Amino acid sequence: MDSREFDVAATEVILHEHTNILMPMTLVAQQVGLSCSHLRRKFKQSFGVTPTDYHAAIRLDRAAMLLIYTRKSIMEVALECGYQDHAAFSRVFRRHFGSSPRGYRESMRMEIATNGLVRDDATPVNVIDHEEEYFLVMRSFGDDKNSEESLRQMLLSMCPQHAKESIVESVCFYYDDPNITPTHRMRKDVGYRMTRRATWNPPLPLRWVTVPAGRSMSATLGSEKDREQCFKHMAIRWAQEHNEQIRVDHSRVIYHEGMRDAGMKSLELRVPLD
Repeated sequence: MDSREFDVAATEVILHEHTNILMPMTLVAQQVGLSCSHLRRKFKQSFGVTPTDYHAAIRLDRAAMLLIYTRKSIMEVALECGYQDHAAFSRVFRRHFGSSPRGYRESMRMEIATNGLVRDDATPVNVIDHEEEYFLVMRSFGDDKNSEESLRQMLLSMCPQHAKESIVESVCFYYDDPNITPTHRMRKDVGYRMTRRATWNPPLPLRWVTVPAGRSMSATLGSEKDREQCFKHMAIRWAQEHNEQIRVDHSRVIYHEGMRDAGMKSLELRVPLD
């Protein structure tokens, strides 16, 4: 991994997986096997803030994405991000982003439209039905110096042979928007889609991600750099025109390596629908 130790990265994963509640740090510390004071000190050395402040920031990042890319009401967004009171949520949101939730939603959507990030000539979008899917992944952060391939090799080095035999194809999950989250806090999960979820329980920050059966938007990418614009087109223009709404979790790029030899595009962006 990068310079972050496994227990610190594991803490970040736990906080990320609980953005819908206030997460007691005593419970987090217990899960990673550290005292609260030791965890707080190590986490701040790595991320520059305490775990509590970091958790508050990623909850608000999630709220911002919901405001921009879904039609959920402000109260629905607040509840989904662990805030039980509209006024309290609006107050904290304004302090963090310098705007009310409603004003932020309007200004960010206007900025996306005026900057041409949603275009008429965007890649065609299809809707697909999929069964429950299983992924084995490792967390990577924005300032990580390792390539995706080196992270996958590190993941493989920690896998038992029976888990390796279940690998289907490479995948990368994206959770943040560069217009919302600072570069050093951008997160993604690098790993593999698996034929089944093995009984092996990997040590955090390796973990299993299960994507429930459902419907997803699908689009072919010409290259990795097209992902952000394609996501915005799918989440805003296409979804609005087709009366659909995305889920901000589990957006992923799938690398269909076997398609290259056939001269076909090999990158597919999938965005789950609510």
